[in-house]
Amino acid sequence: MSLPTTQRIPFLPARRMRDRVSNASRRISAMALGATMLACGGDGRAGRAPSGELLIVGYDREPDTLNRFSTHILEDIQSCVVEGLTTTDEKMNVIPLLASEVPSPENGGVRLRPDGGMDVTWKLRPGIKWHDGVPFTSADVKFTVETINSPDYNPESTEGFDRIASVDTPDSLTAVIHYREVYAPYAIQFIRGALPRHMLEGKDIDRATEYNRNPLGTGPYRVAEWKTGEYILLDKVNDYWRGPEYPRIKRILFKFVPNTNTRINQLKAGEVHVVALVPWDKYRELKDVPGLSIHSTMGNSYEHVTLNERQVEAFRDVRVRRALLLATDRELIARTILDGLAPVTDGAIQPISWAYTDSVRRYPFDLAAARAQLDTAGWTDADRDGIRERNGRPLSFTLMTQAGFAIRENVAQALQRQWRDAGVDAKIQLVDGTAISNLWFEGKFDAMLHWWHMPSDPELVSFFASDRTPPAGRNINYIADDSLTRLVYAADRTVRQVERRRYLVAAQQRLAELVPELPLYNVTRLDAIPATLENFKGNPTNTGIFWNVHEWQLR
Repeated sequence: MSLPTTQRIPFLPARRMRDRVSNASRRISAMALGATMLACGGDGRAGRAPSGELLIVGYDREPDTLNRFSTHILEDIQSCVVEGLTTTDEKMNVIPLLASEVPSPENGGVRLRPDGGMDVTWKLRPGIKWHDGVPFTSADVKFTVETINSPDYNPESTEGFDRIASVDTPDSLTAVIHYREVYAPYAIQFIRGALPRHMLEGKDIDRATEYNRNPLGTGPYRVAEWKTGEYILLDKVNDYWRGPEYPRIKRILFKFVPNTNTRINQLKAGEVHVVALVPWDKYRELKDVPGLSIHSTMGNSYEHVTLNERQVEAFRDVRVRRALLLATDRELIARTILDGLAPVTDGAIQPISWAYTDSVRRYPFDLAAARAQLDTAGWTDADRDGIRERNGRPLSFTLMTQAGFAIRENVAQALQRQWRDAGVDAKIQLVDGTAISNLWFEGKFDAMLHWWHMPSDPELVSFFASDRTPPAGRNINYIADDSLTRLVYAADRTVRQVERRRYLVAAQQRLAELVPELPLYNVTRLDAIPATLENFKGNPTNTGIFWNVHEWQLR
C-alpha cells in the first residue's frame, strides 16, 4: 500500500509552535513512508519490516468516530490517543492511569452514604496536559459527566453516568462523584477518559468533526492523518507525560482491511505487522510464519446470536428461543470451523471472571427436543415444505453478520443449515463492519451473529436490564424480564464482592432459563504480532491490546 499525499487533518490551534512547525516534516515523512512500504522485510517477507519508526496494524474496519464516548465499536485506535482515569491490565486488574489511584472503601476514596447513595473521590495525577498544552483537570471530568447526561448529546451509552447526581471539584486535581445509588462498576466509569472542556464546551459534540475525527487526548499518540477508506496514521507525542522515553515506536498505521483473507495474506506477506483477533481457522497457516508470533489469551468475550424481540414477534416466545439453541450444534462448529480453539460457552460471563458460574441450565444439541419445543409453541409444517408456520406466517428471519469476516460467514451458514433441519428459515445478510455497528445501535435487524468484548467488571445491567435499550445501554435483544432486571441491578448496587457474586450467579441462571440470546463460544484471543515486539502483554477484555502500547518496543 502507498500513502498518497492528501489534505491532512489540521492540528488544533492551541498546539505549541514546535508541533506546528513539524507538520512539514511529517508530510515529507508520510511520502517517504509510502515510497518505502514495498521494501523487503528483515524476516524475508515482502513489505516493510516493523521497526521503531513504523508499526502497521491490519484493522478489520474503519472507525465510525474517534470520540470514545460515541463509538459503537472497539476503541483500539482511540485508546492510543485518549486515556482513561483507569485502564485494565492483562490480568483484568483495574489500574490507575490518569488517576493517581483507584478509589476504594479501604483507601477512603469510596463512601457509602446513609441515604443509599455513594460518593467516589478521584485524585488525578499532577502535571498531565492535553496534547495542546492545556492542563487536564477535574473540570474536564465534571464537564464529561454533565455532557453525557445532557439531552443535547447522543453518546453510545449513558450507563453509569445517568446514576450520577452531581460532581464537585474542590480543587483542580480532585473530582468527587455523587451517585444517587451505589454503583459497583465505578472503577471503570471513566475508562474511556474525559472530554476536553476547553475545546468542546458549548459545541454540538455529535457534529464536532474537528474533535470526532481528530480527538484531543493525553495519550502517547496523536492523529496525524485519517484517509477515509484507507488508514489512520498516529504520530508519537514527544512530550508524553510518562517521560521522554515513551512511546518507543514513532508511528502506528492502522490500515483498514475488512476482508479476513486479505488481512491475513497481508500479514503473511509483511504488508501489515499486527493483526488482533486472528480468526481461529487461520491459526495453522500463521503459527509457523517466520517473523510472526501468535499470542493466545482466554477472552472475557463471547460470540453469540442476538435475537431482537422488538423486531421479530416469534423471538418473544421463550420456547422458540430455546428451540433455536437446542437446534444449534455448537460443539460441531467449535470442533470444525473453529479448529477446536474456541470452547463452547453457555452465557455472558466467562470462566476468566470471578463472577462466573457453571451452575446453569444447559442446552446440548438435541434436534428432537428443538422440534418438540416448536410444536408446543404452535409452529408446525402443515404444508410440508420444510418450513414451519403459525397462523399462516412462516418461521423466518434474517441473520445479519459482518461481511468479509470469513469464519463468521461460515458459522452463519452452519447455523442456517442446522436451523433449517428444525424447520426454521434463516436468511443471511452480510453488512460492512462499520455499518453493522450503527444498525445494532438503532435496532434495525432481526438476529445478529457477533461478539461482545466484555469489560473487566462483570456488569450485566447494560446488556440485559429492561430499561437499558439503546441509547441507555446495550440491551439489543430488547429482553424485558422483571426478575432479571431486579437481579442485575441488585448486583450493581453493592460493592461487596461476595454479595455481588450471589446476585450475578442468580442472574446467570435466570439468563440461561430465558435464553434472550444464543451463546456460542468463548472468544479466545489469538493476536498476531512481530516476533521482535517486546512488552506486548495482550488483554482479555474490551480494553484491547493497545492498553500498554507506550511500552511496546521492537528490538
